[in-house]
Amino acid sequence: MPHGDEVELLKQARRGDDAARETLYVQYFSGNRQVAALLSREIRDPADREDILHDAYISMVRSAAEFRGDSKLRTFVYRVVQITILQKHRNDRADREDKMVRLSFEFEGEERSRELAICDYQFERVEAGATAEKLYSFLPEPLRTAFRLRLSDELSYEEIAAVTKAPVNTVATRIFKARAVLARLLGAPATGLAGGESERRPGKKTMGGSN
Repeated sequence: MPHGDEVELLKQARRGDDAARETLYVQYFSGNRQVAALLSREIRDPADREDILHDAYISMVRSAAEFRGDSKLRTFVYRVVQITILQKHRNDRADREDKMVRLSFEFEGEERSRELAICDYQFERVEAGATAEKLYSFLPEPLRTAFRLRLSDELSYEEIAAVTKAPVNTVATRIFKARAVLARLLGAPATGLAGGESERRPGKKTMGGSN
């Protein structure tokens, strides 16, 4: 696709044009071999790869960052996915650090210290199922069902779409909004990865629908 057409495609997708969003996602995200190779190298869990791809996509659609066509749109998409991966790595590292405790002790007259996972010494006991249900209760329908199917049942976006009889992009929007609601409740920033806030979240193949 010529650069001028790519610029117009992204503009239309940001304005909410469903056909443009479908083309953008299928051709430049899910159908991008370079992006697929990058995700395979950097992210082990296929479910995490899928989430990152959706997060990068919605990040680009919601972003106020201008794409002037100086480079190919595929290159621009690749950079957005890279940023999304880096943010996930930082978040994962922060999560691990939050769950560590440093113990100091004396051994043969020498002061030593060691970092241990909090859960190893049961400083933190959480009933995961009960905690998840409590979190779900804060979410309105249909966000609750989509988020529960993703988190507890570990269904893919396509499987959730089949269960709920909703387009995949609607499923992705609901999950994205559910995360944002819970992030606000828990005091975490619910920001996009490549820019500003505005549009809804689309998703994988069928690009019609909203919440």
